[in-house]
Amino acid sequence: MPRSDYISDNLVNIRDRLKQNYAKTAEAATEKPEAVSDTPPVPAPAPLSTRTPAFPHAGRNEELERARRDLEGRLLRDIAATTAELEQERIRRQELEKFLAVLNRNHTEFQQLGNSGDPDFSRKLERLRGEYFQAAGRVSAFELRRNSGGGIGPADADPKRFGRLMFEALPLMIALIAGALIVAAALLIIFL
Repeated sequence: MPRSDYISDNLVNIRDRLKQNYAKTAEAATEKPEAVSDTPPVPAPAPLSTRTPAFPHAGRNEELERARRDLEGRLLRDIAATTAELEQERIRRQELEKFLAVLNRNHTEFQQLGNSGDPDFSRKLERLRGEYFQAAGRVSAFELRRNSGGGIGPADADPKRFGRLMFEALPLMIALIAGALIVAAALLIIFL
């Protein structure tokens, strides 16, 4: 099989022309005759800082207005959030002060209970326990609401969460259905 030659005559001719062209430019560079040109010199462009744009502040004003609106929105949002948080803290403080008053009152009454042989002892003890649990429940319910951020509303429901819960409960549902079918089959066999 003959070997194809990739170097053609055109490539060789191009190489020779490049060598000749290089030799001519090297000779011209060594002999620099003074050239007189008829064209006037081109002035250098003015520096960028002295140029004035066609519309000086059109984009800048929009950017400043957008930044102003953004800052105003952030300030109003944070003011509302801080006010709401302060109101919740004020309510929490009132609830804790009420709880402290109940605790102090129950403690003084507990100290005055006397001994367990007194006929009114069990009634007074149960009343004190009821007052304590009622006050503690009110404070703990307030703390739970505060920590959870309120209940889950319809806007907060996540459809992905529902799907995931259904997927996790699927084996239980299958087991319940299979058990019901087995019980139904056993009842049919027994009574027919």
